[in-house]
Amino acid sequence: MIGCLRNGIPIIALLVVAIYSAFPHPSYNQAELKAIAAESRGLMASYPLGPSGHYISIPKDKWPPVIAGLKPYSVTVYHGMVDITTKPFFDGGWGYGFALQKRDLTMLVECWSELDQSVYWHGPC
Repeated sequence: MIGCLRNGIPIIALLVVAIYSAFPHPSYNQAELKAIAAESRGLMASYPLGPSGHYISIPKDKWPPVIAGLKPYSVTVYHGMVDITTKPFFDGGWGYGFALQKRDLTMLVECWSELDQSVYWHGPC
């Protein structure tokens, strides 16, 4: 019985770590968040949109360096926000958003957690 416990505890610990690691997590690094915000502002300036609801998907070769370093699935500029999807899923997946006004985020405001520098994080919602 003790032998099973001795072998079982490390296996359970490894499973917990593996499950935790399987899902994306946001960065809380202030320098990185500041850079994400600055690059998002740059994208919004480079790809201006009117309030009509259109969007522009940014090609991978046009992603700024810090945003590209997040290894996103897609980067999209909307009116008032930049959406950086890091892992897609049927209900939005995981990713970052930048918006000066939280109401401009693409999903329900309840789906977003504010990190800092007008950068937000969302998981499936």
